Amino acid sequence: MYETFEKLPESKKNDILQVCIEEFAINGYINTSTNTIVKRLGISKGVLFLYFKNKKNLYLYLLDYLFESLTNKFLEDFQREEGTIDVFDHFDRIGEYYKDVMQENVYVLKFMLGAILEAPAELREEVDERHNRSHERLFKMINTDNYRKDIDPEMVMDLLLIVSHHIENTAVKRLKEGEDNLIGCIDKYMERFDQYLRIIKYGVYE
Repeated sequence: MYETFEKLPESKKNDILQVCIEEFAINGYINTSTNTIVKRLGISKGVLFLYFKNKKNLYLYLLDYLFESLTNKFLEDFQREEGTIDVFDHFDRIGEYYKDVMQENVYVLKFMLGAILEAPAELREEVDERHNRSHERLFKMINTDNYRKDIDPEMVMDLLLIVSHHIENTAVKRLKEGEDNLIGCIDKYMERFDQYLRIIKYGVYE
């Protein structure tokens, strides 16, 4: 579907992707204008739609691109030599991973948070499908050898995902209300996340 775009020189593709990511990150899907995008890029709307057909396809292309590249980066950074990831190490270090991503390109993190937590109804199913596919890819790499034998690994993952979802929603709500800046938000909520992880890992009884 995107053959024409894929044939472009890498530098031109990267310029187009960066501008599109910035616009969607700042304005969200509904309020992003393709007129603004093409004006910034110095191309016609016809050319943009030759590459992506329409605004929805453009957005989904960006999602696919970012989910794949971010998942690859995470695996490169945290995968062990034997090819697995420790589940608690995975979640415990995700805060520093987010900060690394943000330092490289703050708009990438804003785009992904906006997509995951604020996608419009017409895109919700497709965004969730991509999000879940990315999680499944990571979860296949998780080492559960150190779990107690009476513990169902899937239930552990369910608990971690519930906590993760709660933290994400709380953080985004605070950001929207202007109570936190992005860097401070990551530090604060990753510290809270670590406290939840300790409860799951060690329990609540003395």
